Amino acid sequence: MVLNERHLQLLKHIKSYSCIKRYHGLLPQREAAFYDDTLICELQELGLVEEGRICSSCGNSLVGYKVSKKADEELENVYLDIKDNDWDSFCGLDVDVHDCLDKEHIRALMDIYHLSRVTQFCGIAPKRLLLNSYASDVINVLLDVGFINKISLKGSSVKYRSGFVLSTKASRLLQQLGYMR
Repeated sequence: MVLNERHLQLLKHIKSYSCIKRYHGLLPQREAAFYDDTLICELQELGLVEEGRICSSCGNSLVGYKVSKKADEELENVYLDIKDNDWDSFCGLDVDVHDCLDKEHIRALMDIYHLSRVTQFCGIAPKRLLLNSYASDVINVLLDVGFINKISLKGSSVKYRSGFVLSTKASRLLQQLGYMR
């Protein structure tokens, strides 16, 4: 199937959300409501778009879409490089270290940060790796306090379907402590 202008416009829109930390790189489903459902389904069938879900500690669940690696390559071939550095300005807020966090929790946050940067893991820290490395109490405390969010991905090219991502709160904390930029 040849991609038409509507397909490329949707891919550009989804790609533009890849650098927004608030949405963890997913175009929210409510934003995708402006597009035809069949258009999204066609891109999912082609393996260009993957569906993801982020579950926060309060029970809220964000469903969204992200561009697959295959689509990234296609967009680079068509010279559609979309970057937005304005979101970095939101990272300058101060965060106090939470009372219930110790060195083990900070190490877990750092591991989640570094694992989610590995391209093989598709932007998430795999659940299996973290539960093998840390006690479930450590992960549960981070979830309850709101420092990490659960995420599950769907798609044909997804190897790791469930895992964790840092919340904005945790990113600010690690920046304040000097562990990340």
